[in-house]
Amino acid sequence: MEPKSDILAIIMNKKALLAFILVFVLIGGVAAFFYFRFEPTSEKAMLNPLLENQKRENELDFDWAWWEDPAGFKFEYPQGFEIDSHEEDEVNYAYLEFAKKGSSGKLTVICNDAPYQSINDWLEDELVKEGNSLQTEIASFPAQKVILGEGREVAAFIDQDKVIYLIDKQPEGEAFWDQVYARILSSFALVPLEGETAAEFQDWLEGFDTSSADIIESVEVIE
Repeated sequence: MEPKSDILAIIMNKKALLAFILVFVLIGGVAAFFYFRFEPTSEKAMLNPLLENQKRENELDFDWAWWEDPAGFKFEYPQGFEIDSHEEDEVNYAYLEFAKKGSSGKLTVICNDAPYQSINDWLEDELVKEGNSLQTEIASFPAQKVILGEGREVAAFIDQDKVIYLIDKQPEGEAFWDQVYARILSSFALVPLEGETAAEFQDWLEGFDTSSADIIESVEVIE
């Protein structure tokens, strides 16, 4: 049987070892806290790539407003964007160009008389015939979206007066234009022309029956 003094020494040594371990863990925890709390942002992003994704998501948190054009259409767009309505243009009914200060890319909306009989005829235009087309619907009209590469995409539809509406996204690497483009397409609507009554507009709108149109949502057609 070991003397009591030896047993006491062993117990004290174990307590000292346990205390040393606790102190080591505590120091490591404090060091880790200050490292992760005050390390450079770029290093944080490398350790947690979700931080960059969250930052990009916050950048897409736009405030939206309505643009109502005298040419007879409206849609939602991000407040604060620069808008060039090309007052000098005497060819188109409307020619709008949206840009974001400090960023690349642009989005244009053009309204003019269509040199085509149908939206499918538009697919033979030099601008879009080499792209991949997708049948869809905009403002309750049969429409086409054409993917042209490098993020560029053009959507168009033709109303019963043979007026064509073009929405052209040219992002130049800026991902937020995808959201702006999608919001404009989903909110795009025709409205009465200046001086046209609501009743007259409704009569005109009801004169175009889209119920018989062959609309296929979200089906990609490879040309």
